[in-house]
Amino acid sequence: MNEIKVSFFKSQFKSKPTDAEAAALNKIIAKNPITVSYDKIKYLAKLVGECGCTFCPATFTDGLKSKANFEQTQLLALDFDNKFQDKTVSFEQVKKRADYYDLRILFAYDTFGSNKITKKFRVVFLNDVSIPNIKVAETVLYALHTVFPEADPQGKSAVQMYYGGIGLFYFDDTIPEINIESVFRNLTICFEDQYGVTNIRRHTEKFSRETGLAITKKGKFDVSMVYDISDISHIENVAEENIGASSDDNNSPKPFIVFIIKGDGEKLSKIYYVLNYGERSTRSLYVTQRKPGNHKDYRSIDLARLRLRCQLFREFETGERKIPRLELFGIATNLINAVESGSSKFMEILRATSRYDHHPKKYHKWKQDLRYMKDYKPSSCNNFCPYKDKCSHGTNMLARPKRNNVEKMQGYEEAFDTLEDVAEDVYQSIYNAYRSTDVMWYIIKAMTSSGKTTAYLRLIKENNNAVFLISALTNILKDEIYERAVAMGLNVMKTPSLEEIKDKIPDDVWRKIMWYYKNGLPFSVHLYIHDILQERNIPCLREYMYERERLKTFNGSVITTHRYLLNMSAKRLGKYDSVIVDEDIIKSVISNQCTIPLSGLKKLSKEARGSNLSKRIKKLLQLSVTTSCIELDSIKCYVEDDEIDIVLDEASTPFDTSAFFMAHKFYIRRASKEWNINEDTLVFIKPVAFKEVKHIMVSATVDEDICRNFFGENKVNFYECKKAKYKGNLYQYPHKSMSRDSINNTPGIIQRLTKHFGIKDEYVITHKGYGKGPYWIGNTEGSNYMEGENILVAATPYHAEFLYKLIAHTMGLTFDKNAEMKEKLCTHNGHRFWIKTYEDDTLRNIHFWMIESELEQAVGRARLLWHECTVHLCSRFPLSQTQISELILDKEASE
Repeated sequence: MNEIKVSFFKSQFKSKPTDAEAAALNKIIAKNPITVSYDKIKYLAKLVGECGCTFCPATFTDGLKSKANFEQTQLLALDFDNKFQDKTVSFEQVKKRADYYDLRILFAYDTFGSNKITKKFRVVFLNDVSIPNIKVAETVLYALHTVFPEADPQGKSAVQMYYGGIGLFYFDDTIPEINIESVFRNLTICFEDQYGVTNIRRHTEKFSRETGLAITKKGKFDVSMVYDISDISHIENVAEENIGASSDDNNSPKPFIVFIIKGDGEKLSKIYYVLNYGERSTRSLYVTQRKPGNHKDYRSIDLARLRLRCQLFREFETGERKIPRLELFGIATNLINAVESGSSKFMEILRATSRYDHHPKKYHKWKQDLRYMKDYKPSSCNNFCPYKDKCSHGTNMLARPKRNNVEKMQGYEEAFDTLEDVAEDVYQSIYNAYRSTDVMWYIIKAMTSSGKTTAYLRLIKENNNAVFLISALTNILKDEIYERAVAMGLNVMKTPSLEEIKDKIPDDVWRKIMWYYKNGLPFSVHLYIHDILQERNIPCLREYMYERERLKTFNGSVITTHRYLLNMSAKRLGKYDSVIVDEDIIKSVISNQCTIPLSGLKKLSKEARGSNLSKRIKKLLQLSVTTSCIELDSIKCYVEDDEIDIVLDEASTPFDTSAFFMAHKFYIRRASKEWNINEDTLVFIKPVAFKEVKHIMVSATVDEDICRNFFGENKVNFYECKKAKYKGNLYQYPHKSMSRDSINNTPGIIQRLTKHFGIKDEYVITHKGYGKGPYWIGNTEGSNYMEGENILVAATPYHAEFLYKLIAHTMGLTFDKNAEMKEKLCTHNGHRFWIKTYEDDTLRNIHFWMIESELEQAVGRARLLWHECTVHLCSRFPLSQTQISELILDKEASE
């Protein structure tokens, strides 16, 4: 929230203080600085204007009210005592002049001594930024006194103290601000109005002599607004850390004084005000560089393109919304300096929309403004446009953004806590979920390596009379969790897995086992194993069956996998107090797909002629002619409670009739739209029926909207844990998208990046088949192999486009079924960036969730939260805590 600082004395006076009281106030007021938020300024105005409290707009160091101890000021006051008959003025006249010159008054009050005969009042302006330099403060005050010569000249001092009043008669609830650039631009226009165009130079030079403020060769005050520190970095001794430092000493070698606005609330931009107090300027910081021939960067025809993509310009052109002054100023700097005939076009639109028909002189005023601003650089959209985060723009309204750039949104900051607080928050969130009596999904989003496993194992240890089921993503993670639990002395058992012993099983037996699973007959697997063990001695299978039987009577907590959990019956799950799901189980569900060409369906229909299977296939084939998203009623037809822990090879999966009957949503992939299939193909996600038991899912990559859509809006309790700042560094290089196509189009890029960053091959994570390490995108979860190492992640993971639509269709979401991925300017994690994605919000959310999940897991392998190592991320998709960096491969590395 925006705030101001003033010196304030709370004692209330009914009349002007005596000399003794004034002397005491003068000594004590500097010792009483207060901070006032913008929403409390009206209260301050009432204390001053109605209750008679004394204030000084400035604050001071060491509690001493003097110019030497000046700290800053943001309020600027003018006194109108009407002492002299030739300089009397009413508040209405002052306000009319102030509005005309865009110097809107914040509040005004009657001062002590005001009466019906002699009206005495004080007006107060609010500057948009605290002014931390007394020379600039007094120059701005001098300018205001020049525009309002009727004001008491004693008010030109920046350390002036002001008594309260007897009535607050004006307050602008919009909390208007003036700014340094506007003050001096309007002072020049005021000179023009008073003395004529030919006499402006004489008066600006007089003002320059009296204040020390330089003027340019064109006779303008050398005051400018700069939006990028690099634009003024050539000035000697100017650096961001020195901004606001005083250089007003006559002997100072630094003629420039620079001030900064730091974004706060909705003011997300930085604006630097540069004032030259040296010799007459021979250069202008804000002049737009012209092309040869003095042509501007854009032609009038570019306005047609601007109209299509810029909402603010459309609103300005049609007059459908009254554009505030700040936005008008930004539009003006873009049109008049970038577009041929821009000034004429701007004025044409003002008149066509009747903007100032109630105040015709304002049209003339705008012509003066445009003439004065013709050398300004076009304002950045980030500094004035309310739609800056939604539309496609570059550095200004007309510039097109660079497609390979990821730009951090100014003002976006993440809040961080200590590692200890984060770890305790993770535990507390799991504990609260466990203690809750509601049967639902408790989704806990916690950073990678923030202590999730430690937290739920601690919960189990502290509640040793309770029985838990822990479900891990893979068998490897299941084994790691089991070892940690045993080391803590917990009474646990892990589920046996055929997948883990498949290399010890005879090939013919393994093939038969796989045949049962692939054909949707999991309940036959254990019958087959029982029978084969009657004929052959296979020790690993005998041990597997023994462990399976022992599990049925085990009374402690059990550690298993996602696949195993998905096939457990409600009866089995009912014995556990809570089911803890480690990592996002939705990803496990959507990865379990069934695919069959339509020709295969037709053949199967003939073979099963007259059966329910044949009828279901015929109905599906009829619907497939006209739509790609198909819904059919599901039919339950398989036996539960046969635990599956097998990773099936999708490419060779036969038709799973059980899953086909159970499925409700189907999607048709069209060969005419996908290059990698030869004919139209049916695909569906094998259905799962989550049991009505309490699930606690803990993951770093879950998405709240995805969870609510998948499990049900009223079945999810979502909590995002506190975050800690990385000890290590995450550097991101968006020079290439690093999708598979991007890598294919840049042969050798992975090797060149590996060499450039000096990363070992085994610490490189990229798409499967493109790297040499043991892990790849989609196969990284839970591994500690790279902990504390410098690693390279080079990928922006994309799946076949049908998958995003299949997921949306399966979850019953509304989306554009004909949507195609296109380059789009997006915002995410506090960054703006171009990426190939969907215009459709539903599909884009699914797309971003999948990209972010896989990249976060890959980056998480280095455990940046605990180690001072570095992850180099080559991707167009920005992650949390990323530091955007430029990548230039040296000549040797690029060869």
